[in-house]
Amino acid sequence: MLEIFRNLLITFFAVALLLPVVRFAVRRLLTGRPQTALTSEEMAYMQKQEWKLIWAYFFFVCILAVFSAGALAMVSSIVHSGSHNFQHLLTPNFTALFAPGLLLGITLAIIPLRLAQPTLLHHDYPLYKNYLLQTEGERSIRIWRILFYVMLALSAAVVWLSLQWHVTITEDQVKVNELFTDRTYAMTDIAKIEYLGKEGEYLITFNDNTNLNTTYLKPVQLEMIALLSEKSGKKVIR
Repeated sequence: MLEIFRNLLITFFAVALLLPVVRFAVRRLLTGRPQTALTSEEMAYMQKQEWKLIWAYFFFVCILAVFSAGALAMVSSIVHSGSHNFQHLLTPNFTALFAPGLLLGITLAIIPLRLAQPTLLHHDYPLYKNYLLQTEGERSIRIWRILFYVMLALSAAVVWLSLQWHVTITEDQVKVNELFTDRTYAMTDIAKIEYLGKEGEYLITFNDNTNLNTTYLKPVQLEMIALLSEKSGKKVIR
């Protein structure tokens, strides 16, 4: 639970930093051409109303980021469990996949926000559309659509890359599959197994000084650690 709250705090700062920068950049690039110019009082009022949408966007990002990270962790296990030529399979856990999930949440949250705008603003929605015309112009819809598709493509690429990471363990070897590299180690290549103080968290060091940190992998079972210790002849350091 503490991990989820920490990740949601990261989400808050990500949205708080990125959204104003993107909105400012779009409004600097575009010139508004309103059908009916808003008064300074109406502009100030709509700026306050816009905070409703910002908080709603943050809410949608949180929900979708947590859901996406959990879903990706489950999908990763399903995708790599197709082969049965191993005794143990380790795939990225919720924490490891929260960054791709957050990126996906930031992107997809635009959809429910767009649908919820009339409900959130009620009778101010027509005024808000005129406010957007005055501040961003008619071309803003096209710009936001292009930005959405770019973010969607970037999210898909990051998700695909993150799902490539997995570790398979057999009786004789450990195979680490990362983004663009696959490394295979014999059990005798294990130089050290360290317990990091929390359940499921171990640091496995190989003879080439490469480390495998199981903090971001699941499921880490005691039977697996016992197998690595037995086959490598190395005791677990606590």
